[in-house]
Amino acid sequence: SMSGHITFYLVRHGEAENNVRFLLNSAPVKKEYPLTEKGKQQIEAVAKSLASVGADALFSSPILRAKETAEMIAEATGLSTHFDDRLWEVGMGKFNERTQEELLKKYPEPEMRISPDEEDGMESFLGVRSRLEEFLDELKKEYIGKKVILVSHGDPLEQLHGILTKEGPGMAALGWYPEKGSCTEVVWEC
Repeated sequence: SMSGHITFYLVRHGEAENNVRFLLNSAPVKKEYPLTEKGKQQIEAVAKSLASVGADALFSSPILRAKETAEMIAEATGLSTHFDDRLWEVGMGKFNERTQEELLKKYPEPEMRISPDEEDGMESFLGVRSRLEEFLDELKKEYIGKKVILVSHGDPLEQLHGILTKEGPGMAALGWYPEKGSCTEVVWEC
């Protein structure tokens, strides 16, 4: 099998309306929230710095806040955006459109979400990880030795970062977490 590396730029969408209101917003999307002015400024800066790295491809979650983020990056880099549902926000189940506070009342520790209560209808971190691993396996066929920008959401990026740095789901849930409107470079030895 081909071994090598892929340089990833992990971009978390800029600040969006739901973030300001501390609302969880995931699949199935009942409501879309655009970037705030602050969010647009964050991504303008990220897009500008990504314009000079010579990236080969741009993939994004299709949720509006990620989509708007990717569009700004596409404009700055000249890349076209590939939307992929596997970069989607973690499914929040019954907590979708509810507040972060309500979620944290039930799941105060991030590792509790590795296998959440079935009745809550939430996607587990293991579920998130398996769709991300499938996505990465596909990229491996095409982008060895290349640079790829991924636009997604906090929790999926946290687990993606875990896969890329060979951390288990529990460790990943406790470690690095991307700020809104941030870009993190990670080289994946694959």
